Amino acid sequence: MSEDLFYNRDRNIQGITAEVHLSGLELTPVYGSQASFQAQNYGYETDDFYFNMIPLSLNSLNATFSLGYSLSETNAQKLANFFESKSGSVAMEFNPDNSGIYRKVSGVCPSYGVDFVNNQNVKVEGELVCNTAPTLMNWSGQTFTNATGSDWEGGKAYGKYDIVYTGVSSNKLNNFYYCATGHTSSVANGPTGASTVWSQAFFFEPDVSQSMSVELKSDQLEYKNSFIQRFNTNTNIATFPVEYRFTDISDHQLKAMLHFLENKGGYRRFRHQIPALYNRPKVYFCPKWTHTWKYYNSNDLTVSFSEDPLGVIPTGT
Repeated sequence: MSEDLFYNRDRNIQGITAEVHLSGLELTPVYGSQASFQAQNYGYETDDFYFNMIPLSLNSLNATFSLGYSLSETNAQKLANFFESKSGSVAMEFNPDNSGIYRKVSGVCPSYGVDFVNNQNVKVEGELVCNTAPTLMNWSGQTFTNATGSDWEGGKAYGKYDIVYTGVSSNKLNNFYYCATGHTSSVANGPTGASTVWSQAFFFEPDVSQSMSVELKSDQLEYKNSFIQRFNTNTNIATFPVEYRFTDISDHQLKAMLHFLENKGGYRRFRHQIPALYNRPKVYFCPKWTHTWKYYNSNDLTVSFSEDPLGVIPTGT
């Protein structure tokens, strides 16, 4: 029996020294790579579909970067060897992309895949998971999104989707405002002005083509060998979950949206008006969203909103 078959199956490649950092391979992810965010919350539902909810921990917002690389066989071997050298448990620092949308983050790679496209063209996709990032502790910046708000100034030209910080609230997380239209700033159109053009609501416009479904919650009594009687014992039976698609949006708009969502941490409430047809304001939280790099300065984003029927946006910490 051949002795070369007896080895520890922790590694599948030998004779190659693994890089210490992913950046040492000098690789760039291909378009189509994704960044997905999911909040880990704890909650319970009460009568009339009200609910209480808190983040599960300081590290409640998790990110998964599914990054694909189109490589030669030699570089694919180096990347696969690097992932295996981290054993699925050793944290590594990496830049998710080179477009400046995200900061350098730390995570682990629990799995990777290899697609042999053709001779000397191999696609390697790594799943890089970040679940030890206390997002809300970094209130002045962002843990994932490479976007910060500058202090608001009068007499300054601002563009749509710019971000400013005001300091008007004792809760520092509530001091960020997002520009709804380009303008030259003044006291009147400032974040707290009478004719403000800044917003803390989710005012971003999704694609025109959207589909939504509303479940009208009711109780039912099923009589044996007879009919089903439906009746209502609760209010708030028509809460309105929303899933939006935003396609071909610029890096600038995307960073403003990602900043907004990360600032809410997957559980903090915000005001939102559903486009067209419906005319009653809503309070939502967003527990998950996914960003796809499409091509240069063009991105897709999907967001999933859950409605809070209490209709209250807490202002405290």
